[in-house]
Amino acid sequence: MDTVQILARPRHLSGSDVAVKIRRAGLLPAVIYGNGLASRSIAVDPQPVRKGLQSAFGRNQLFHVTIDGKEHLAICKEVQLDPVKRTLKHVDFFAVTPATPITVTLPVTLSGRSLGQKAGGRLEQITRYVQVACTPTTLPKLVDIDVTSFENGTAMTIETMPLPAGVTAVYKKAFKIFELFAPKVEEKTETDGKKDGKK
Repeated sequence: MDTVQILARPRHLSGSDVAVKIRRAGLLPAVIYGNGLASRSIAVDPQPVRKGLQSAFGRNQLFHVTIDGKEHLAICKEVQLDPVKRTLKHVDFFAVTPATPITVTLPVTLSGRSLGQKAGGRLEQITRYVQVACTPTTLPKLVDIDVTSFENGTAMTIETMPLPAGVTAVYKKAFKIFELFAPKVEEKTETDGKKDGKK
C-alpha cells in the first residue's frame, strides 16, 4: 500500500475569503472526514497532494494525513481545480482504515497481441475505465488484461474480466470490455468472374 505523507494545519475559519488567503500563503484549503472522524477544515502543502495525484494511482492515491500529531489514512474524495490554470483549489480527504471497503474507478489496459490480431482481425477496446470495490490494502493501480490467447469473434465482458485478489467489479449491466472482429471479406461482384470478355 503506497502512501504519500501530508502534514496538515488545522484551520478554524472557512469561506471563500479565507480560502483565497490560504492559497496566497502557498497552501491548499482542504477538509477531512469519514471513518467516524468529524469533518475538519485543514490547510496543506499542495506539492505532496499534486505529487500523489500524478502518481500511477492517480485519483486513487492513498495519503497519510497528520493533524495535531495524529495520522489518518485517507483517499481524495473530491478534487477541485482552477478551470483556467488547472491548479489545485480544494481537496476533500476521506478517512479510511486498511480494511475499509472503498469504491474506486480504475483504468483498463490491454496488453499483448491477440491470436485474432495476428490472423488479421481488429481489436476494439470498448471500456477504458471500470468501477471496483476493494480495500486500501488490495487497491491496484489499474486493471491490465492479457489478450494474447483471444481469437477473432470473442469478447470479454465485465463479468469475466480478471481482477486481482480482493477486488470485485461494481456494475449494473454486463457491458463489454473489448471485442475481437474478424477481417472483412470483400464480396465478389458479377464482373469479378468475367474473363476474356465472356458474359
